[in-house]
Amino acid sequence: MLRNFFLTLSPEKTLFEGIGLYSKVRVTKTGDRLNLYTGENFLQTYYNSRVNPQGNYFDWYLILPWFSGIFRGNIESLLILGLGGGSQVKLFNRVYNVKNITGVEIDPLIISLGKQYFDLNEANLMTISIDAYSFFDTSRQKYSHIIVDNFKENVFDVNCQSPSFFEKIHKHLTTDGVFLLNKLKDDPSNTNVKKELKDFFETVVEINIFYNTFFIATDSATAPKNAADVRHLLLKASELNKALKFFRLLKMQSINVI
Repeated sequence: MLRNFFLTLSPEKTLFEGIGLYSKVRVTKTGDRLNLYTGENFLQTYYNSRVNPQGNYFDWYLILPWFSGIFRGNIESLLILGLGGGSQVKLFNRVYNVKNITGVEIDPLIISLGKQYFDLNEANLMTISIDAYSFFDTSRQKYSHIIVDNFKENVFDVNCQSPSFFEKIHKHLTTDGVFLLNKLKDDPSNTNVKKELKDFFETVVEINIFYNTFFIATDSATAPKNAADVRHLLLKASELNKALKFFRLLKMQSINVI
């Protein structure tokens, strides 16, 4: 916590400014933390390799694999649609044993900046510059875990919350695979998203994290069936992996199994 306090006192140094595919792009450094901004100062990615996961916004993506109900630390294949600077890549490789990661990002400049400033050069990572919706038309591979974090500034790509997109996700997940969709909590389209996800997946869980909502979906027969199951699952995860002790902070009222 003291490290976070001193971070707020550190001056923010600009490392790069330029124009990307659809907006301005800026990389800065605040203390040990790297930041990637797009548009009018929208913070898209941040990462600090010297700070362990402690419940900051990006840390909560780490809940994804546990919702199969059978996860014990090994991820066969992770697909990230909306790679940005790659904070999820860093976190998942740091905490779990991940065999293969595919990172999809529409803007080639952001991929380049991720490699240059965020050291996004992991041996298990393949980056692809393509629109997230179109990606599945180019691949037949199935993934054990999929993250969709496809924002342009603070606007979510509507194509990535359509029934046709959810159908593509479903077809590209393994039998016990798990999918996480990140949305802003106050987005009025979330009501329809819940209903449409249930058309494709046996289990859909809605979790509120700060100003965002994670929709987590799976067909795994061992997935949690109610909020108490989710809470128990995450408490167990925090016991198995000390890096995940912040999972204990999630309250029952933030969990809704649809």
